Amino acid sequence: MNIEDDGYLERIHHDALRVLEEVGIQCPSSEVRQIFEETGLAAFDEVTGHLHVLAPLVEQALNTAPKRDQYWIPEDSFGVGGTAPFVYDDDTGELIAPSFEHLAKIATTVNEADVVRFMARGVLIRNEEVKVIDTLVANCHKPIYVAAVTDAGIARAQEVHETRGKLTVQFSIINSPLNVIESMIDPFLSCVRKGIPIYVSTMPMAGLSSPYCMSGLLTLTHAEALFGITLTQLVNPGLMVVHAGLPSIANIQKNYAVDLGLISHNVANLLAEKVNKRLGIPSIQTACTTSQDRPNIQAEEEAIKGYALMKKYGFHQMRHAFGFLRELISFSISKLERHISLCQETGPDQAPEYDLEPYDPEGLDAIKRNGSQANYMRDDHTLKNTGKAFVC
Repeated sequence: MNIEDDGYLERIHHDALRVLEEVGIQCPSSEVRQIFEETGLAAFDEVTGHLHVLAPLVEQALNTAPKRDQYWIPEDSFGVGGTAPFVYDDDTGELIAPSFEHLAKIATTVNEADVVRFMARGVLIRNEEVKVIDTLVANCHKPIYVAAVTDAGIARAQEVHETRGKLTVQFSIINSPLNVIESMIDPFLSCVRKGIPIYVSTMPMAGLSSPYCMSGLLTLTHAEALFGITLTQLVNPGLMVVHAGLPSIANIQKNYAVDLGLISHNVANLLAEKVNKRLGIPSIQTACTTSQDRPNIQAEEEAIKGYALMKKYGFHQMRHAFGFLRELISFSISKLERHISLCQETGPDQAPEYDLEPYDPEGLDAIKRNGSQANYMRDDHTLKNTGKAFVC
């Protein structure tokens, strides 16, 4: 599999720039619109509600954004990442509410495992941003990703950044396809203006909120992440920002549930990483997880295929790589411990064969046709590619 075909990767980047120019981003935030329009290289369409961003402005942002060799997490790093709303009780099989004891156990396990290079929350404990950050810092000395949208959480994140360092705040400011989440803009801009490193996440799902083809899925993912990177650099040029575009696939055979166990899922995220590698920017994607709702042999087989592919082709950062179960709904601590061993034992020679889909020019057409509306389930392009795209 020629996963670093420069022609293919260049077309993805070029198409993403065209999406920002020609389709634009649905943007209800007047502050964001003003930031972009003041450059003279973006314009807001009052009729459609879309903010159109010219390619030179994005390229300017990529020039001011720090490169990945300045980031504190090295190449080929697996991590926890993610925020499951439940813990899978490994004794009873029930889903239970996460506790700080669970969080501390996950963080301690990560801290002691050489193969795990970074730590995010792993589980979701609501309305406790400061205590969550404190728990991560107390139990894990490795780089951490945190959530901070309240004033108290942002202040604590800033304090940790300025003292301990190696902290990045997670943000999703785009709801796929191509919609700014207005409620996230104030905390996002607060962090950026305070100089706290951030990542910009987006998770289009092929067949639901993205074209049902590999190149179209990657194009939309990249365009949405580039918008966040550009906004970051306009507000605070030179601030560390990580591209966290996570392409995913809605499995039509599973009632359009996101299927994180597909080989295609791992390959899509590898390709997204390779687009970012060409640009030299820090990159975190998702891989090595599972479609299973409990730890089992199939979950192990899916993870091994992911680990092997990553080790064969190389990457920057991959999260969700250990304890998560189906659709990132729950987190198993025993799976975390078992899959740390699996990752250590898996070699690149175990990578599965995969026939990479050729570039599909109709993917860009589908993005133009759907714009910021999630009509892909009924789009002719999806119907035509059902059973043909993302086949493992």
